[in-house]
Amino acid sequence: MDYSDSAIKLTEILGLETPPVAVKFLKPGETIPEGFTVPARRMRFCQAVMEASWGKMLVVSPTEMACGPGPGSFGAPVKEKVSKGEVHHAFGLFDSAEAASRCLNANAKMLPGSVSNVLVAPLEKCTLQPDTIIMRVTAEQAMWICQSRSFPEGKHLNFEIETEANICSAMGVAPYVKNELQLGLGCYGSRSNTDLKPGDVLIGMPAGMLTQVVDVLEKLRKPLTDSRAKKGYYEAYPEKKPTSVI
Repeated sequence: MDYSDSAIKLTEILGLETPPVAVKFLKPGETIPEGFTVPARRMRFCQAVMEASWGKMLVVSPTEMACGPGPGSFGAPVKEKVSKGEVHHAFGLFDSAEAASRCLNANAKMLPGSVSNVLVAPLEKCTLQPDTIIMRVTAEQAMWICQSRSFPEGKHLNFEIETEANICSAMGVAPYVKNELQLGLGCYGSRSNTDLKPGDVLIGMPAGMLTQVVDVLEKLRKPLTDSRAKKGYYEAYPEKKPTSVI
């Protein structure tokens, strides 16, 4: 499959400002492909996704991730204070350690020991079959991606919004294990440690869904363009229509 072509179409049709990122989980014993580099320092998965959107091709080990709950998303151990919720309670994110622990333990996770390394790269540069695709989008762009799933059969989407480990668990792992689009709002860790903007939202997509989504978005070009032109709004409120400046 030509992932470069799909990445270009996603970017062009939706008007993405940030390139989509491909994620692949390597099993124990699988070798790291050429072209991927180990970061010079320990980093969070959300930071690796951010740097992949800058054009980098990185390989990160779950056991080396610089994040409290992040390693657990990929089946690696986490520190006891994290699993018990003590760290997130100390940050002031939850009313109690028990509430924090309940939230974190409900997140989507890979099976223990099932992932040796995680590859992240721009989708446009991807030559391997990825497992998940992560996109940073506006709310309007997220709407059209969701519409692409509703288009064939009128399917409604049900999202579980994970408030912690949002990029590693909800965007990286959940689309893969649930085989469905996932919507993310970011989390304390990802918003404080990456360049996510206040209005950014995220979409996690199973890689196997990419062709269908792109094909449907092609069919949605006209309603997408009409919606953005706001013809109905300006007809109802002509005084709001921008005046051209000569």
